[in-house]
Amino acid sequence: MTKTELEKAIAMKNAEIEVKQREIDRFEIDPDEHEEDYRVSLDSEGDVNVCGLTFLPSQIIEELDPTAYRCGLVDYVDGLEVSDDPAYKKLEEELEALKDELAYLEGELDDLEEEEAD
Repeated sequence: MTKTELEKAIAMKNAEIEVKQREIDRFEIDPDEHEEDYRVSLDSEGDVNVCGLTFLPSQIIEELDPTAYRCGLVDYVDGLEVSDDPAYKKLEEELEALKDELAYLEGELDDLEEEEAD
């Protein structure tokens, strides 16, 4: 690659890094992806018996008060660490890969400039 091509590639890679960083900064956990975990936490106290019938607490809340169920799910998700979310981890890995690519391009440019200086 020529010096101009490397400089353009570096500028493009920096732009990609900025976009990916914005994605990371704006990342929010999707409650729907953690609904099963929420159900498990609700049901951890065990079944509820009503007139000889057995129900899971998550079933009762979801059926009798769907709004409360959804609010509880959102509260549950708000208590999670973003950095533990698989989608967030994937974004971080993509950012690191972009940074590695940038470092490679910058190294290539440095090598080219050293050759030109000699």
